[in-house]
Parts: sequence; C-alpha cells; structure tokens
Amino acid sequence: MAKIQRIFQSLIVLSLLLGLNAQPLSALARKAEAAPAPRQTTQEIPDTYELVAENETFQLYANRDTLAFKAVDRRSGYVWHSNLDEVTPEDKLNKTWTAFASSGISIDYLDQKAISKRASITNAEQSIDFKPTGDGFDALVNFLDPAISLLVSVRLEPAGVSVEIPFASIQEQSEDFKLGLLHVYPFLGATKGDLIPGYMFIPDGSGSLIRFSAETKAKNMFYGKYYGVDLGMITSLPFDPKTKRSYRISVPVFGMAHGDQEHAFLSIVEKGASYGEITAHPSGVTTLFNFIYTSFTYNQSYFQATNRSGAGVTTLQQNTNQFDVKIHYRFLSGQDADYVGMAKSYQQYLVDKGDLQRISDSDSDIGIKLEFLGSEKEKVLFWQRSIPMTTIEQMRQILSDFGARNLEVVYYGWQPLGASTMPPKTLKVEPELGNLGDLRSLVEEISSNGGNFHLYYDPQAALMEEKGYSPRYDLAMSITNFNLVGYNRSKVNYYLNFNAIRNHFASLSQDVYAEAGIGLALDSLGSVLYSDFKRDNLLNREQAIASYQSLLQENPGAAAFYIPNDYMYPFMQAYYDMPLNDSGYIYTHETVPFLQIVLAGYVPYYGTALNFSSDMQDDLLRHADYGVYPAYFLTHELTAKILNTRSSWIYTSSYSQWGQEIQQTYQWLNAILAPVMGQTIVSRKELAAGVYATTYSNGKHVIVNYNDQPYTAGELVVNGKDAVIVEVLP
Repeated sequence: MAKIQRIFQSLIVLSLLLGLNAQPLSALARKAEAAPAPRQTTQEIPDTYELVAENETFQLYANRDTLAFKAVDRRSGYVWHSNLDEVTPEDKLNKTWTAFASSGISIDYLDQKAISKRASITNAEQSIDFKPTGDGFDALVNFLDPAISLLVSVRLEPAGVSVEIPFASIQEQSEDFKLGLLHVYPFLGATKGDLIPGYMFIPDGSGSLIRFSAETKAKNMFYGKYYGVDLGMITSLPFDPKTKRSYRISVPVFGMAHGDQEHAFLSIVEKGASYGEITAHPSGVTTLFNFIYTSFTYNQSYFQATNRSGAGVTTLQQNTNQFDVKIHYRFLSGQDADYVGMAKSYQQYLVDKGDLQRISDSDSDIGIKLEFLGSEKEKVLFWQRSIPMTTIEQMRQILSDFGARNLEVVYYGWQPLGASTMPPKTLKVEPELGNLGDLRSLVEEISSNGGNFHLYYDPQAALMEEKGYSPRYDLAMSITNFNLVGYNRSKVNYYLNFNAIRNHFASLSQDVYAEAGIGLALDSLGSVLYSDFKRDNLLNREQAIASYQSLLQENPGAAAFYIPNDYMYPFMQAYYDMPLNDSGYIYTHETVPFLQIVLAGYVPYYGTALNFSSDMQDDLLRHADYGVYPAYFLTHELTAKILNTRSSWIYTSSYSQWGQEIQQTYQWLNAILAPVMGQTIVSRKELAAGVYATTYSNGKHVIVNYNDQPYTAGELVVNGKDAVIVEVLP
C-alpha cells in the first residue's frame, strides 16, 4: 500500500509539472537561451525507507539501519539520495568504500598510538536507537568497538534538510580510543563519472567549479579547512614572499548541481565550521564517483619534540575539541539550481540571521579604495628614524587632485615610526606626517564628500623584534608549547593571545571611534583563526570566534575587513581585497563570482590593489563582470625610499606615476557599475565562449567580453577585452 501511495504522489507531482511547463515564459526568459528540458526525475522509494516528515516543498524518507535519507523535491519530483543503496561490480568500490558510501555517518577513531581506524554504520558493530520525531528523526548511534556514541538529529526544513550532532551527546567511553573525525553524509548527491552533467562548487577564492567528468588530471582529493589551518596545531606558517598561498576558505559552504538549472543543493555549516573541512572527490581519484562533504575534527595527533636534537613522539591532543555540529542542506530547483542560485540561497540565509543588511546608496558614483602608506622606518646607527612616504597634507592634495566622491581611504603606517612598529594603545600619529588636527580636518573633508576614512590595524600581530607587547604574557602558544608564528605584508610576526588583543583593541578603538568619521580597517582579526594552548589562556577556535564577536559588540564603530570570514559579516561595513579568481587547483574548471553575488547590494566590496596586478586588463574586466570596486595602494614619494625596509613589497605606488591611470580606470568602471550600485545580482550567463552577462535586480545587464575579438549579437557589439551595460539582453 505504501508503495502504491508513493507512486501516486509522484504522478501528482509530474502532472503539476506538466501544467507548470505549459505556462508562458517571461519576457526576459524569451530573450535568453531556452533552458534544457528537465530530466525524468520521478523515482520509486525503496521499501527500506519510511516517510518521517513532509511539508509543502519536500518529503523526507529515512532508513533506520543506515541513517540514509531521501529528500523528494515536490516542485520537480527529483529525489536527492544521501547514500548509495546498491553497489555493483562496475562501481569498483572495495568493502571500506562501499560501507562509507552506504552509511549516513562514519567516524575515524584513534588509539593511544595515534593510529586511525574508520568505522561506518554498515561495516561496524553498532547499535542504533532510531526515533521518528514528526519533522524528521533522532538516532543515537553507538559504535561498539571503540565505545564511541553520538546523537544524529535530522530535520526537514522549509528549504531542505538539517543535520545536527550535539557535542553533549558524544560519549568516549573507553580510555583506549578517541573520536578523530566525523564524516557527515559524504555521498549526498553523489554522481558517477559524467553520467549526469553538472559540477561541484567549492568556496575557493571568489568561487570555483569542479565539473563532473569521467577522468581527471588530479591525483588527490581537494581538502579545505574552513577558515584556514589552525596555527595552534601547526605552530607556524613558513615565510616565503615568492610563494602565493592558496586562498583561505572564508565561508563554510559548498554545493552541487545536477544538470543546467535543473537540480542543485547548497550545504551551509551553521555550527562547528571552525573544525570543519571540505572534502571534494572528483571522479577518477580513488573511486569513479563525484562527491563532496564536510568532516569534523574532534581529536588529532601531533609531533611533540622531546629534546633539542629533534627526537620526539607522535601523541594525541589532551582535550577533545568541543563544538556542536549543524548543517543545512538547501535544495534548489529550476532556474535557481546553479551557482548563482546557491549564492542567492546563502545570501538569504545570512539575511534571515541578521548578518547582512541592505545598503541604501544614493550616490551616483561607485567607490574607490585608496590606501596610503604614511611612514616606514629605517635603522641609522643605533636608532630608528621615520621615512615619511605620504603626509596628511600630501594625502589631501592627492585626493583633491583625484576629485571623486564616495572615496574609501585607508591610512597604513600612521603610527609613530610607521608601518613596522606596533600601533599604540591611543591615537598617536607619526609627527612627521602631521598632527591630529590635520587628520581631523582631512577626515571631515572626506566625509562631507560621501567618503569613509579608516586607519589600518592588525590587532592580532605582535611584530617580531618590536616593542609594544610582553613576550612572556601576551603571546598565544601552540599545542607544542611554542609561540605561533606567521606573516602579513611581508612582516614576520607572533600572534597575541585574546587577553592582549582585547586590552589593546578596547583602548585604541575607544580613542579612534571617539573621533568623528574615523573607522578601523581590520586585518587578520576577521580572517586568521587560531586556538591557544597557553596555560590560563586556553581558547579553542569556536571560543575564539565568540570572543572576537563579543569584542566588536563591546567596542562598536565603523569597521572594514580584509578578506573576512563569514562570522565577521555582521560587523563589516566594507570588504577589502575581494578575490577575483580561485587558487588554480588542477581539478577546477571555472572561477565564478559566488562571494560577490552573496554580498552584492549588501556590502560594498573592493578588489586588491590594481597597481600590483600582473594582468591589469583582465583584472579590470573581472571587476566589471563581478561588480567589484577598484583599489590602489599609493604613496606620495617614490618607492626607492623604502627599498631597504620591511615595506619593500610596495614596489610601485607613487601617485605621480599612477594618477592618470587611476583616473582612466575609475571613469571606465564607474560608467559600467554606477547604474547598478546597491543592486543585487540575480543571474549570470555565458552568452558565448568568453562572454558573460550579469543581470542586476534593477533589470540592467553588464556584458563582459574576455576575448580579443568583438562579440556581436543583433545590434549589440562588445569590443574585444571590453564591457558594456545594457537595458536588454540580446
């Protein structure tokens, strides 16, 4: 009877779809390329699954034995499978992979020698207490051999399905084993080879697609820790100014699309992202399947040196990482089932949480970020002296010459002796740059013309070999009892513990925010996340996020962030150094503007300094394509003066050299992007190879031609390496 009812429900859905398909297309859709016919999607649900929840949009079925679920999208009849129900010899999966693919969750557990072993529901001795809840199910899973148990809660939501694993439910009942990794529904939406067209989306850089293919050049899976690696576990990042590091993953999401605007889902980690890691597996790497999921780290091994010669032992961290897990899987259908729809879904999620607020931009011109180096220092005999590169008066003259409104101005190296010294706890400007009265006067002029002024500040950095902090009390420490070491802007630094950050930030921000019109351009605080193992200052990554958020709530003021992680979005008034591409991994196929679509209409975002670009023309085209405002790093003086300082990375910045280029660049981009200021992005289409059209909520379209040859469609002509804005798509 249940089977007949399911078939009947599928027929109803199919009938509704046929009726919907008979409706006339919108005017915009008529002008666009016809969408492909949706693939046949009605499928029979196996008898091993039971209906545990349903709403207007979805039905949720669950398997008591494996905790697998199937979500039926009533809009299309499409069924999302969380697992493989059957494995054939052609799938070429061994027993371990078969169990992994057919189990809702799997764990990797560690013995006292830090040797890891995997247990999946379908290949391990376990007991499951399964309870339907009306809107989903709860399942208490007990893996018997390692004596590790946890609660899995699956719920049906208006947008899809959520999965929760509360930390309080995790029990490690044997002293011999610890929970290492938790793998959550790794085969949700998995496809085999290129049998289904589509792609996996990863939030690398601005966004990146891994298209389904039968073969790949990659030899390994993609692994990406949300918010980057934990310095607390690895101690240091090697300093090499010639190496371009991969982008840090700043948003805890990924996605998968089946077909072209047919069916897709977006995964959002709401809780536990600081210990989460994306694993993306293209077909041809180990298995024939494309799959992507998040795993969570509760315990890991590390090498502890026992003497100065480097001898030591591999051991386990003493305390299990404490965090709850909550993941939302938001299912998308039809025109929303692509990376644009994923970005819009994430945008709506952030809006619903209150993390994004619409901007009301009445200016007729776009912004431009101009960051100035104020001062740097050099050693002369036994003392240091300041090298003024842009005084406050010189900055005023440059801004006056530029003449634009809506400027985003950042002052770097404003503190006594300049950029390579620790900032003071109160607002003090290097005397050779001017005084506070000069600064106030400049800020007033910028504000009266619709602009913003920020002082650059990296609250986490304790510059190596500099004064301004206590090496004994103020520095964070790794699990191996060493100070954390990293670098930023070619300067090597330690990292402050939270108590030191709080004391310094509270003091300086109070002084800065008391000045009308002055904000802080915050570097690292929104992007570098580390645990601290120093005694009396213990802080894991989840606690660090909560601490940083509380710090900003307690010290409110205008703040812009450099490449911030999503947990800083509620405090962000501008986004700096917006990525224009991805990291260039061998298995990715296309860069997409996911981040830009998420933030468009809510936060102004600015690219990296164009005067440091290695391909100015293509970067400008991406600015137009992605809706990114331009940025430059400037000085009044020639950079020859700082060749032998820590700011030698600023190799070309003199306004006398760049002024005309900046004017031309701004005028070109302003003509294209000003008509869509404050608008959200609603779609992005490839009109032809290398030609993209981005559509905004006010109906205007930006068309970018990356090719050398002109693009022609009817009366529209877009010259090679150019962009235009139009009212109607060809």
